[in-house]
Amino acid sequence: MKNTFTMRTATAHDLLTRLPTILAWLEEGEEVVVKPKAVKPAAVEAKVDWSQSAAFQRDRTGEPVLCQQDLDELYEEMGSRY
Repeated sequence: MKNTFTMRTATAHDLLTRLPTILAWLEEGEEVVVKPKAVKPAAVEAKVDWSQSAAFQRDRTGEPVLCQQDLDELYEEMGSRY
């Protein structure tokens, strides 16, 4: 016969919010370990080499540069859409 023993874990918060479910586990004979709080995995910060991105490598020499007057006219033309 295959061993199908499983151990459930719950947090103190789970006891407050999911008590009927946890009690059902216990009535079915499952072992429940209560931990003080949920442990979230540490965030992984990925380093990005932006020098290899297409936006960084794009040649912008022929593109227009807007002055403040051009920007003001553009905002006025767009109105409250943006």
